[in-house]
Amino acid sequence: MKIKQLFYRYFWSDLCCKVRCFFKPKQEWLTDVIPDTYCDKVELIPRLLFKCLEHYVEVECKQDHVHDLDHDWSEQIKNKTVTQDYVDRLMLRDSELLEAYEYIKRVRPFLDERIEKAYPKDLDLDSAFKSVGDSSKHYEYSPSKERSECYKEVNRLETIKNEKDKKYMRVIIKHHQSLWT
Repeated sequence: MKIKQLFYRYFWSDLCCKVRCFFKPKQEWLTDVIPDTYCDKVELIPRLLFKCLEHYVEVECKQDHVHDLDHDWSEQIKNKTVTQDYVDRLMLRDSELLEAYEYIKRVRPFLDERIEKAYPKDLDLDSAFKSVGDSSKHYEYSPSKERSECYKEVNRLETIKNEKDKKYMRVIIKHHQSLWT
């Protein structure tokens, strides 16, 4: 560090800001989503994107927006303060973001709950693994028909959830430039 920098006012204000933000982060709502334990990027990316949209709809739009996301623009069009093309683009964006928000808040937790219930009730691994041959050192996985059906249902539900996650993550990324107030 150069001694000369100590005399610049910007240096001190920047340092104060960095220290303040270290103890009280500006994006604290986002740090709550990131787990303290290890989490794969495959799971972390949807969490972050969905939390960003959730925060935009629930907090930023409520505080800073003049109009709600589903605002009726007919009076502004009649007064010619906005064009019909602008309103159409805005309404399309708002409807797509609200659809993604509804998925995040209602459908996704419901799918998670159904996936959790679809798992087999008995987790007795002794019944799933059978000894092979004379030696008891080798085992073969042979699940029951009921257990196989449960996992087919789990796979089906997880596929639906993953496809919907991808769809709504694309919507968020498509409109990411609009997610500021």
